Amino acid sequence: MVDNFDKKVGELDLFQKMKEGQSSAFDYFFERYYQGLCVYALKIVNSENISKDIVQDFFVTLWVNRKTLHVISNVKAYFVRSIHNRCLDHLAHIDIKAAHVKYQLAYSKPEEFNDYPLLDRELREQIEKEINKLPQGIRETFIKNRFDGLSYKQIADEENISVKTVEYRISKALTILRKALNDYLYLLLL
Repeated sequence: MVDNFDKKVGELDLFQKMKEGQSSAFDYFFERYYQGLCVYALKIVNSENISKDIVQDFFVTLWVNRKTLHVISNVKAYFVRSIHNRCLDHLAHIDIKAAHVKYQLAYSKPEEFNDYPLLDRELREQIEKEINKLPQGIRETFIKNRFDGLSYKQIADEENISVKTVEYRISKALTILRKALNDYLYLLLL
């Protein structure tokens, strides 16, 4: 497959051949970039299975939409940026689901949970447990923002830290909680 290409042929030329339907050019890109893109995605989504799904879906979409794709100057940069965006989309989707669950828990009538009292109690206990495991500064900042409703600026002023530090702490808390509560959120959504 890969050996069939002249070493002087650039990736942009191979990309053009793939656009024209040459599957061996597609195979070259898959073999060359699949593993590295999975490692890159893993660093963002913190799940080996999800990172593989994202990269595989990217390559399927790449092949299906090959005729309409435009790569300006760098195939590798295009692939990395595409995976980066897909990972961010995945994380945003998880955040939306989690926000929906939080909203449902906060605004649902207690009798709506009569069918699932153990699940509701277990989820609340697990959330509380994981929040309590957060490092102290991160935990306090997260609670002030998410439960007390303070803005990043208000927290920064109150704790005498920069807004960037607040942003980092909230981001770190969400990353830790997302990873720790992943199984519970999917269970509840099902």
